[in-house]
Amino acid sequence: MPRRKTGKASKPEEDDAAAPLLQDGGADLEAQRLYNDEGGTSAVSMQSSLGPGTEGDGDDDGEMKSQKSSKRGSRSRLISGGGTEKDDMTRWDAVLWWFIGTLNNISFVICAASAKDILPTSVGVVYLANSFPSLIIRLSAPYWFDMVSYELRMFGCFVMFISGFGLVALAPGTGLKLVGVMLVSSQCGLGETSMLALQSRYGNTALTAWSSGTGAAGILGYFYVVLVNRWIGLSSESTLLIACCFGLLYYATFLQFTIPPPPTMASEDFDSLNTSSHNLSLTMSDRLRLTLSLWKWGVPLIVVYFAEYAMQSGTWSAIGIPDVSDADQRATFYQNANWCYQVGVLLSRSSGMLWRPSLSTLWVMPIAQVGLLVASTLNAAEHWWYDNSLLLASVVVGLFGGAVYVNGFRMIGEEVNADVRELAIAAAAVSCDIGTNIGEGVGVLVQSWIYTQNGIKE
Repeated sequence: MPRRKTGKASKPEEDDAAAPLLQDGGADLEAQRLYNDEGGTSAVSMQSSLGPGTEGDGDDDGEMKSQKSSKRGSRSRLISGGGTEKDDMTRWDAVLWWFIGTLNNISFVICAASAKDILPTSVGVVYLANSFPSLIIRLSAPYWFDMVSYELRMFGCFVMFISGFGLVALAPGTGLKLVGVMLVSSQCGLGETSMLALQSRYGNTALTAWSSGTGAAGILGYFYVVLVNRWIGLSSESTLLIACCFGLLYYATFLQFTIPPPPTMASEDFDSLNTSSHNLSLTMSDRLRLTLSLWKWGVPLIVVYFAEYAMQSGTWSAIGIPDVSDADQRATFYQNANWCYQVGVLLSRSSGMLWRPSLSTLWVMPIAQVGLLVASTLNAAEHWWYDNSLLLASVVVGLFGGAVYVNGFRMIGEEVNADVRELAIAAAAVSCDIGTNIGEGVGVLVQSWIYTQNGIKE
């Protein structure tokens, strides 16, 4: 695995290690350790590590450690205090974050767009293989991510990217092709969860650039398949094999990153090749409680993803304008609706620097998304509003989904204590996959119900 150039690094001091999430001292101390107070993260963290009842020389030591922590914070590129972050990013940094977001998610989109070519008789199985492995990785992330460096994780993503598309393109049997799809799903899930966590060291600009890139992946991924397979006329196998080039660009882009130290670690004590994951001294119980404590941001993510994927896989696949009984017209509307949806996602995921909704607004958007699911499903059965202007609703669905994504993770980065921020963001990322998988399952039932209401037999 290639090594990036780094400055001189020394072994981190023992007092720099993150203290356990939960310590003696009751619920108040637990709350202080988990969330930022207005008084500042560094002081709270250091006071907790000193323990209650420290006086005299201990006060002087505490003051010196607090000053030291403050000095270290100023050296990092992500400065934490009072739940806010300060960006120190160049335009080149933002470009790198946009490209890594695009290239990470384009693999998932290419597999989804090629599902009928991979397994013509069972597209649903391809979709399941393209999403379930990612769910497993995200579920397990809080229990091991901080023990494995970003470099090693991203190298693993690169290997899975290349081998996954290689198997899908060249494997002789259906089983091996599905293994390839599962490798691509694992790459996408591992890469997204890792980079979402890493962006917390940079600030909101990195999150917005990353989110915008993932939104662009939906448009560019579908465009790539249409361009190479349909317009140029190459076979599906060749289209998927050429996609390996995206894997090379993906890893090459990551190698351009200069990973800053965690906000609680001094720059001179940081070796980005060995300690960039910031190993935490947390028990399994602590990690589970941290994950569950993120519910007020995780629930909106689950709900908004559930509603939009139920519409994509169920409602939109059962609409054909003007004749719902025509399979070609249903396929055309489904494709156009997904294009419009991706436009909405790109716009809203790119808005992180322009709009900062409150937590209550974050909850309102998923509720509105569920309302769109119900209304569009009933409309697909009854045909109250049945022309191509329906595509405007698909744009709105994308706007809601993208806005909840970028702002949900922004709020976690601002509210969670710096010691556990990266692990918290990685833990919250599973909400997206939970909502996606539930939505796809419900979508099968929705499509069947609409077919029955419209007398479609297929």
